[in-house]
Amino acid sequence: MDGAMKSDWLELLLKHIYPQNCLLCGAEADHRTRFCDPCYQSLPFNRHACPRCALPLPPDAPAETRCGACLKSELPYVSCHTALRYEAPSNHLIAQLKFRHQLHLTIPLARLIIDRLGEVQDPPDLLLPVPLHRQRMRERGFNQAQELARVVAKHYRIPLEDRLVKRSRNTNAQSDLNERLRRNNLRHAFRVYGRLQGSRVAILDDVITTGSTINEMSKTLKRHGAAEITVWAVARSTIER
Repeated sequence: MDGAMKSDWLELLLKHIYPQNCLLCGAEADHRTRFCDPCYQSLPFNRHACPRCALPLPPDAPAETRCGACLKSELPYVSCHTALRYEAPSNHLIAQLKFRHQLHLTIPLARLIIDRLGEVQDPPDLLLPVPLHRQRMRERGFNQAQELARVVAKHYRIPLEDRLVKRSRNTNAQSDLNERLRRNNLRHAFRVYGRLQGSRVAILDDVITTGSTINEMSKTLKRHGAAEITVWAVARSTIER
């Protein structure tokens, strides 16, 4: 029996022994996705998005269309891939993970990232979760980006480096600030403790809101020698940078 057949048999066995309920409606769910089919199909997949920053675009936008901000300025990373738009019900699921300690949501949300990425032919050298400041980490007890990154790193067999980058300042929420304050809020917010010379790096976060956090982290990584940076996340807000 080959690996694919073993996987199918195992999934069928688990489905009968440990039936799963849909994370949204409570009906019987697919064992892998943890959603029933109607709820899965209703998720706000970010299929029409800017290829650089993943900003959601209108459904009729031509393929590979860049958003206005990306046409005006370059980014420190080469591309961004997000599974969902940050709206109901994805915002509710992420909030449950982040603020209600619903860690059982980690795997299904990480699998949405994996499904969005598909088969990564040329994986990055390192996967870096966006770090929390130590004060925020004490308050929350875990870093949701780190938990998601563990699942994704294991799937793609990418080394996970969760101590290479630290958050040196406890910054305010970016969504509450204007563009100038966002830049000032994040200035020198990250420090790198290690060597990145020539590395191809993927940054992983739960939500990209304004993009300012990943921009600043990417710039810091570039200054320390990262050769190429991509960004992966569960969801992308419609807020422009």
